[in-house]
Amino acid sequence: MKKYDVIIVGAGPAGIFSALELVSKKKNAKILIVEKGRDIDQRKCPMMIKDVSCKACPECALLSGWGGAGAFSDGKLN
Repeated sequence: MKKYDVIIVGAGPAGIFSALELVSKKKNAKILIVEKGRDIDQRKCPMMIKDVSCKACPECALLSGWGGAGAFSDGKLN
């Protein structure tokens, strides 16, 4: 079993910047970021594919995944 100094749940902007801050304070910190969302190239919303309203998916493809909703932003956070 691997051991980590810190486990961060969620790879949205807060999780990413938390990991960055921790690494800047302790270079050899062992950090694990856990994210339930899919890779960016697999994040498809039904509204983007066809003309339908929000289906309230249990795991929203726009919000879940590395960078959260910021992955679809203009790049200020990612």
